[in-house]
Amino acid sequence: MECDFCFEDSVFSETRERTGQKGLSYTARQCEPRWFAADVEELVEAHTVLKFRADLSYRREDYEKAFIEYSDCCALTPLSNSAMRRDVQESQARCLIHLGRHKEALQIAELLAKGVGNTDHLTGVLNLQATIHNHLGNLQEEMSCLQQLISLHPFNPHFWVCLAESYRSHVLAITNCRGPSHGSDRLDLCSQTSPGAPQCTQHMARTRDANVSRDNVLPRPCNKRDTSSLTAYTDREELWMWSGACFIRARLLLQLIQPQHASFVLERNMKTQEQIEKQLENIGLLEEQKMLIVEVMGEDLLAERTKEEGQTDTKTTQTLASFIMPSDEEFKVRWFQKMTALLMTSK
Repeated sequence: MECDFCFEDSVFSETRERTGQKGLSYTARQCEPRWFAADVEELVEAHTVLKFRADLSYRREDYEKAFIEYSDCCALTPLSNSAMRRDVQESQARCLIHLGRHKEALQIAELLAKGVGNTDHLTGVLNLQATIHNHLGNLQEEMSCLQQLISLHPFNPHFWVCLAESYRSHVLAITNCRGPSHGSDRLDLCSQTSPGAPQCTQHMARTRDANVSRDNVLPRPCNKRDTSSLTAYTDREELWMWSGACFIRARLLLQLIQPQHASFVLERNMKTQEQIEKQLENIGLLEEQKMLIVEVMGEDLLAERTKEEGQTDTKTTQTLASFIMPSDEEFKVRWFQKMTALLMTSK
């Protein structure tokens, strides 16, 4: 078969040599150590410098100083730079959490909630609110925030682990209200942030810091505030089962993305799965119950969207107008109604 294509001779000519000299090393430009320690008044981007200073203070756990620096940064940040203002305000709230000023932190979270414009903003606010409510002992509100986070990111194992621990804490709180405390062997896995979890710019680093602090938070003694928040959940056996189901869901998700992991990321994944297995042993589910829960909680993981390279959290940033948040009751119906019915039938 003959073709009438004609090519210029230059197409087949040898490529010319690059003019750059070979063998010369490239030295990247670097900022001087603590460059942000310069006099702020002499800089145009003073708010950026203050942000770096505050981040350093936060890393050094000097939360009082960090809060002051974040406050100064917020005062200088232009109103047009909404992304940085939200980040700085959340940083202020996390400083207040460490300082024990939880109600002030909650006020900032409520202010951020009013300015939510998309699902990424909502994720950050719910993360912050869940942390604050955990420190305040508002178990009902913490669970609600975590359930909403899972509604946004149903393939995020980190959020499922946090919800499992929240249900477990709720059971222990009910037990403390009804009888003597038997202590807690709680192993909080929330500090084991999954590499597959969605990462929102800079707030996730502080989210991890806040979640690490949950390791030392034991279920609080029953008081009037806690008692009123427990009225919606009185079936300890049901909550206990939900906790196990959430742990199993998290393990399924970790197993799904495990083939894509290597090195320390794979090691962290495996370690988290081992900790989940220990928690499931403490919950005391029968083998038949585990198999049934695995089947129900993993139904959606067989969808085509989860088969491509272990991709699970396919949700991208959406405007709130295109996303309808289910209620807490709708969440339980979606994830636990079928499982509960099958478990009751199998008895």
